[in-house]
Parts: sequence; C-alpha cells; structure tokens
Amino acid sequence: MGAVSAQMPEALQADKPTPPATEAATAPPPAAPPATDSIETTTKSVSLEAFIDGVVAAYMAKDHIAGVTVAVVDRDHVLLQKGYGIAGLDPQRAVDPQTTLFRIGSISKTFTYVAAMQLAAAGKIELDRDANAYLPAQLAIPAEGYGPVTVENLMTHTAGFEDTALGHLFVHGPEVPALIEQLARYRPHRVRPPGLHAVYSNYSVALLGALVAQVSGEPFESYVDKHEIEPLGTQSITFREPMSVEDARAIAPARAAEFSAGFQRKDGFYAVAPFEHISNNGPAGAGSASAAGMARWMRMLLNQGSLDGATVLDAASFERMASVDFRNADAVAGIAHGFFRQRYGKHLSLEHGGATGLFFSNMVVLPDAGLGVFISTNTETGRPLSSILPRLVFEQILPDARNEGAAPVKLSAQELARYAGSYRPERRPYTTLEKFFIAIGNDIEVATGPDSSLIVSAGGSAHRHVALGDGAFRNLDDGSTIAFKPAVDGVITTLATSYGHVVSDRIGWIDSTGALVLALGLLVLLSIGVLIIAWHRRALRQRLREGRGAAAWLLFAAFTWLLWVVVAVLALVQASQGGDAILFDYPTTMIRVAVVLAYIAAVATVLALFAAWPALRARSWRFSRKLRHVVVLLIMLFMVLLLARWNVLLAPLTLG
Repeated sequence: MGAVSAQMPEALQADKPTPPATEAATAPPPAAPPATDSIETTTKSVSLEAFIDGVVAAYMAKDHIAGVTVAVVDRDHVLLQKGYGIAGLDPQRAVDPQTTLFRIGSISKTFTYVAAMQLAAAGKIELDRDANAYLPAQLAIPAEGYGPVTVENLMTHTAGFEDTALGHLFVHGPEVPALIEQLARYRPHRVRPPGLHAVYSNYSVALLGALVAQVSGEPFESYVDKHEIEPLGTQSITFREPMSVEDARAIAPARAAEFSAGFQRKDGFYAVAPFEHISNNGPAGAGSASAAGMARWMRMLLNQGSLDGATVLDAASFERMASVDFRNADAVAGIAHGFFRQRYGKHLSLEHGGATGLFFSNMVVLPDAGLGVFISTNTETGRPLSSILPRLVFEQILPDARNEGAAPVKLSAQELARYAGSYRPERRPYTTLEKFFIAIGNDIEVATGPDSSLIVSAGGSAHRHVALGDGAFRNLDDGSTIAFKPAVDGVITTLATSYGHVVSDRIGWIDSTGALVLALGLLVLLSIGVLIIAWHRRALRQRLREGRGAAAWLLFAAFTWLLWVVVAVLALVQASQGGDAILFDYPTTMIRVAVVLAYIAAVATVLALFAAWPALRARSWRFSRKLRHVVVLLIMLFMVLLLARWNVLLAPLTLG
C-alpha cells in the first residue's frame, strides 16, 4: 500500500518506490516535448529491450523474483511490452504481458483520483467543499476538535488521520467486508488539522472511493469499469477479485486464471501465497492490471485524458488534476490531486507506486517528454527492481533526465547541530496497541557528519546528506532531497521526506526506542537480581522478621515482569519471522497474552508500591536493602508509564 519489531511491514511503508533524485521546486522549467519519432529513434539506438532485459534479469537473479511485467510507452506507441518469469506454479504459467494480471497496489489510487476529477468536471462535487456533504451518513467524518475535511484533503493525504493497517487492511477471505462496512468499522482518529501535512493515508482514498460511489449512484467497481476502463478499450485492468460469485465485486470465474500468483521464497523454492483480497479497501489498492492494460492507462495520461478518440477526462480537468496542490516543503516532491510530481532532470513526473505484501509496482510518466514506464513484480523481494527501473529507463532514453544537483553549501557545526536528533514518521497509529508494533525501531536518526554534512539513518541503512540551504539536504547516494522545517521559535521540529508523502516529528528521549530498550534492560537485570536474592535467602533459610509482604509482592512483580518480557519478545519474533502475516493475523494469541501479562505486571507493581511503606520503616531492613527495593520499584513504575505511553496499556488492541 518487514519485519515488525525492526521494520514496518512492506505493505505499510510508503506504497512508493525509492524516489529518484529530486531537485528543489526552483529547478529550471521542463524542456519542450521531443517528437515521438525522436523517442522511437533513441530507443532503437540504445536497444531498449536489451537494456531492460539485462536490468530485469540481474534483479530477478539477485533478489529471487519469480515474475515481472513491464510496459514502456510514448504518447502514440507501445515501445516495449514484455513479461518475464512465471505467473503460476501448478500448472506453471509464463507471464503474458497482454493478459496476466498483476496486483498494482496503490497505483489503484490514480483511478480513484481520476474518478473524483470526473465528478468535479460534471459539476457533481466541489473539491474544496466539506467531504461530509457527499459521503453516506454512516461514513461522515467526525470533527474530533478539528475543522472540516474537504474532498481535496482526501486526495492529497492532508485530512489528518492516523494510519493503521494490522488486521484489517488486507484479508485472505473467503468473506471480504463491503467497503462501507470496512470504513465504518475501522475508522482511524483524526490527529492533526486538515491541510497541515501530507501523510499517506489508505483510509482517505478508500473514503474518496466511497464518496465516488455515493455521488455517482454506482458501486465503485462498476463506476471504474464503465467510466475509466471501458473508454480505454481494454479488459486487462480490473478492480474485481476472485471471490464468491454471489459477491457483486467478484471477477468472472473464467478470468480468475488471469491473475498472477503472489510468491514467497522458502527453502530455495518459490511458494504460492494466499490471495490478498483488498476489495474491503478497494479504491485504495484493489486494482490489478497487465502490462498492456497499464500501457493504455499511461498513454491516456500522456495525452491529457484522452486515448484513441475516447475521453476519460477532459483536457481542462486533466490540467487541473496535474497541477500541484500541496507540498510538504519546497524542496520535496509535490502532490497533484493524489499523483506525485518529481523531477527527473529537466522533466517533471506524474507518478505513483504501489505495494501489497507480495507485489511491488511503479508507474511513472513524464508528460512533457511523452514517455511512461510501468513495472510490477509478483514476489515479496521485488521492491528494489520496481523502484529503480523507471529512472534507469529515463536516463537511458532521455539525455536530460539525469539530475545534476545543486552545489552544496557550507554550514557551521552549530548550524548542523540544529538538525540532529530522532524523528518519528507521522504515518503511524496513535491510539491503539499497533503503535508499539509499528513505531518501535522505525525512527529516523539524524547526526552531524564530516564536511558540513548530516548522516541520516533509517531501516538499517545510513546515508550522507549535504546541505542545499533553507533546511534542504541532498542524499549523496541517490540524489533525493529531504527538508527540515522549524517551528515558530526556530527550533527544528519536522523532517519532510523526498517523495512528499509524509513528514516525521522530532521526538524527545523519553519517546525514543532507545529509552524503551534501556528501561527494559534495567528492568530485566533488576528483576533477575530480585529473584536471585530471594532464592539465596531461601537457600540460607533466612526468615524475614519484618516486611514480608513487601518482599513477596516485589518478588511476584519481578517474576511477572520477566515473564512479560519473554512473551513480548516471542510475540515480536513471531511477528517478525512471519513477514507480512501480521497484516492478516493481528492481534495474535501471543500478542494478547503479552498484553494480559503487562496488565498483571502493572497491577503487581502498584501493589508492591503500596506494600513497600511498612518495610521501608522497618528497622531490621538495612539502608542498602531499602535503597535497592526503592530503585527496583521505581524502574518498574517507570516501565508501567512507558508501556502506557507506547499504548501497550490503557489503549485498545486495534481499531474496530
């Protein structure tokens, strides 16, 4: 739309490719579009097919990808349309670029954005009006202390919702909740004012799809079929999925075999994973397409809403849709009514990535150059290839598609130190236990580096960034640009990512993963110490004359805390080793047991605290023993407060 304790699940990350190099918004204007025959001549001279064959083959071998589908188009032609590898195992099927349907994940959102623009062009909705004016009553957005959410807020991810996914974003079936039922049950809370930041939200776009269905009077899948796919003259794009024939969203049974399987790599072999149903959040990610189908969608985008005499979106509305209407910072990519716009050298893209747990896709068109690339992979290891291929193709075909990058500026050590710290993405749960599983280990660490640079670490990798001025920094490895933003008092508080889809908040030490790990380490050591001392006293047959209750309650609290740590670690390991399984099976039994133990340990800590007072007054307790007792209790109490802060305590396990 990874591993849970250390990385966010792949489908939860950005639904985006690793961004190509980006330039500041002040980059020079795009060059005039080259003639179509110029592109054709160029692609022939560099042997486009041979080039892509080499890149795909290398990544398929390195990352063990079962199947890939690719389309490269200009305004008037399909320059390349090809399938690689397998789409099924029993029986084995080759990928057919004409008919094999790959799950395109959040590229589906581009169809939802176009649908909203169609309704706006017809005068049926106003983009700057409160979305509640168009939504069904059961999906009305509550105020929760904030102003109204507009239709445009839903398109640009600026509505201000928290982001949750575990246990409800995808389902394995056979029963798939209806869109309205899903959105009404799993309703995220609003956590920031609308229009403040763009923070990627599947819920927002699913809600936009429900709005389209409500206003048009047609089920969403039917609306897309009639008003977007049929005008393209293709059957190789669909929002329908294999499910019970009684379900109105089901694809025709005869076409079910057109879907590529999703693969996992196990013990050196490919294994077919269960189908990922997304119809419950259909407008945000249920689309499937072949390379041929996406070739026509891209050519429509390159021709400003029309293709082969059929108009999907009139030219004026298309121009409005392609205009940037929100940007988290001047130096990062802008959002154009849901599409992301980045620079590839002198060319400005219109693009969107997509990911499920098993499929990774990318669609990038350069309207001014008249060129588009689509790629999708059907294996859980396919993200790197889908991320990089469009940029490689553009740089191979277009001489001015490579980002040169502005010259860095020198900053003093004092100025660089303003940016150092820990940052946590705003795309996260705020109100449920899911916060613990998504936030832990996913902070961005920024430290000062040599030669007026910053070292930005996230997801197990670190990259050096040089200053461009005004809070912008360029990644020396891939050329992407990030931007820091200050509060009114000048203190740096947020970090905007290059793709423009999220910002991260600077956090204090108390909220850091490091503080949690340190507290856990101290708690484990001290609790083990309590158990060892108790065993030692029992072995020596030392009888307590005073403070027996205090010692007993501390012993019980230490035991339950250690038991909680063991079960919590096992729950994290289980979730991590299961990959994206936690998307479907949350909360697991192990997670539920860990939460129950956390409550027992918290209650035991409180009771041990009350029982401590008589013992602390007892003359038979030496000062050193009293001090140890107090220190252990304080660490336990601190852990109770931390677990409440991380939503392990006093928070629901999940939405709905």
